[in-house]
Amino acid sequence: MELTLKNPTKLATSTFKILLKAHRASQENRLEEFLKYVELRYEYISIAEQSKLNEYIHSHVGQEVLAKFADSILHTSSRRVRMAIALIYCQDSDFDFEKSEKITFISAMKEMNDDLLDFFLLASELETQKENIPYPRAGIHHNNHGVFKGHGWDEEAIFVYINDLVRLRLLLPDPKSFSSVAGNNEGWAVWFGITNRTLKMAALLRKAESLLVET
Repeated sequence: MELTLKNPTKLATSTFKILLKAHRASQENRLEEFLKYVELRYEYISIAEQSKLNEYIHSHVGQEVLAKFADSILHTSSRRVRMAIALIYCQDSDFDFEKSEKITFISAMKEMNDDLLDFFLLASELETQKENIPYPRAGIHHNNHGVFKGHGWDEEAIFVYINDLVRLRLLLPDPKSFSSVAGNNEGWAVWFGITNRTLKMAALLRKAESLLVET
């Protein structure tokens, strides 16, 4: 027996309204959460810093910056990312981000989820090589990938996530080779660069994580 819809247009319109309502509710919740994180910063700064921050938030520059941040705030599913963006917006005294670093971070966070974030933080802790290369080099290989596998990331996930993080400019390409992947009869390795900028961004995300634990 063939099933038909008596009024497909009405059904499509109803579904669209439900999806639109859910999307708006999600965006409103994320923006509300971000603003709550901004307010929380008042608890950790002096009265003079509170006054300066309040003036900045209500200034034309502060509003412009918030507008630029809005896309990442509304798109990311990670609470830690929204807290990190709040710290940047509030010009947290623990971090001195240059303009280009802010742009890179905010742009990257738009595509960040918690699983990729966890991977990034773990990768940023790897031991690095520093001799005769333009920036420090680290690698995940057959000898040290156990800690990553322990978190549920197999070899394929490792390759994909490293490529994602290099594309987002949170990590840099391998400074010693045109190809970041190496393999031989003994095993495999994927190499990448870890700079001071990488470590600064990782530290910001860790602080955001610690503040969320305290709230």
